[in-house]
Order: sequence, then structure tokens, then C-alpha cells
Amino acid sequence: MFFSLRKHASKLIAATLAVGTMASISAAALDQPVAMLSSNLNASVGTVLTSDQINTAEQALSKAKAEAAAKAEAEAKAKAEAAAKAEAAQQAASSTTTNSSQSQQSSNNNLLTEPVSAKTVAYSSSLLATDAIKNNSTALGNYKLTFYCPCELCNGVAGAKTASGTTPTEGRTIAVDSSIIPLGSRVYIEGYGVFIAEDTGGAIKDNKIDVFVSSHDRAYELGVQYANIYLLG
Repeated sequence: MFFSLRKHASKLIAATLAVGTMASISAAALDQPVAMLSSNLNASVGTVLTSDQINTAEQALSKAKAEAAAKAEAEAKAKAEAAAKAEAAQQAASSTTTNSSQSQQSSNNNLLTEPVSAKTVAYSSSLLATDAIKNNSTALGNYKLTFYCPCELCNGVAGAKTASGTTPTEGRTIAVDSSIIPLGSRVYIEGYGVFIAEDTGGAIKDNKIDVFVSSHDRAYELGVQYANIYLLG
């Protein structure tokens, strides 16, 4: 009997201690700040957003996507415009080059077909070789120029015809080495203009040209010159 009462007393004391412990734990939990509890909750289950926050986030994401798409479209448009401009510039440059080449060819053709009229032989900077001449003729190099007239002293026989059978004319007739410049060829003497290879001479060899002028005084006055020579055709 005494043993049974002692056993019940022990159970009562244990139950009392358990209730006290639980009460202490509950009181401690209630005393924790709300922020700490919220932090613990977030750490356990993640951040919990409200429906308004979700809508705001979705709107921001949609806006960001739209802006990114617009930027990509603008960049693509800018690249396309740049490519179009580059192509247009290339076509314009090609057209300019073609037009320039055609213009040069036309100018050179005129030198080959227009009559070579009599003119006074004299150096002029306006008669320097143009790009059309340089690009459409054969450059023979720098030649020594001498001058002769129709007199017996210069020509051997006064009033003689040229080697090609023409009457020598100032501003048109030159004597050449026909092994280099065939008779009948048009020759551009830089600074003097276009001439026709109509004559030859025993002393006219290699890179030397004898230019016909109207009088011995003019031949003596002009003396010896040097000029770049271009074979036009």
C-alpha cells in the first residue's frame, strides 16, 4: 500500500515538471520578436510574395523583355542600314571608277583619232601627260629631244619629204628610231603634245627624237630638251 502511493506521487511530480517545462518553452516562443519568426519561416520555406508583388514582378519582367527585344531590333536595323550604306558607297565608288576609266579611254581615243594640226612647237605645262595618257598608252621613258628644219643643213636636201612620204609640218612631224617607234605611230611628248612619227634619220637612234620645226633659227633656239615619251598607238 505504501509502495503504491509512493509510485503515484512520483508520476504526479513528473507531470507537474513536464507542464512547467512546456509552459516555459511556450512563453519563450511568444517572447521572440515577429521579425525573427518571419526570418526563420523564410529560411525554412523561402520568401512568400503577395499577389500584388507577383503581378509587379511579372510586369517588370515583361517590360524588360520588351525593351530587350526593341533594343535587339534597333541594333539589327542599324546593322542593316550600315550594310546598305556600305554597299551603296561601294557601288558608287565602282561606278566612279568605271566612269573615270571610260572617260580616260574616251580622251585617249580622241588623241588617236583627232587630226594633228600644224602648231608652233613650244613647251607648255598644260601639256603634261594626264592620267588618261599614262593609263592608256605605252610609256617609253625619258627621251632626248633635238630639233631640225627643212633646210639642207638639217635635212640633207632642202625641202625633202619625210621617210613616210609626207611633207614635214611643225607641230606634227617627228623623226624616230623606227625599230622602237613604228612610222605612222602617234607619240605624246610630255610638255609638247601629240606628234606623228613620219620621219627617220641616221643620227636618230634609241631614246632620241628629232622634232621638226619651220626654220633653222627655231631649231637652234630650242636646242636640246628632255621629255617623257608615250606611245599612243
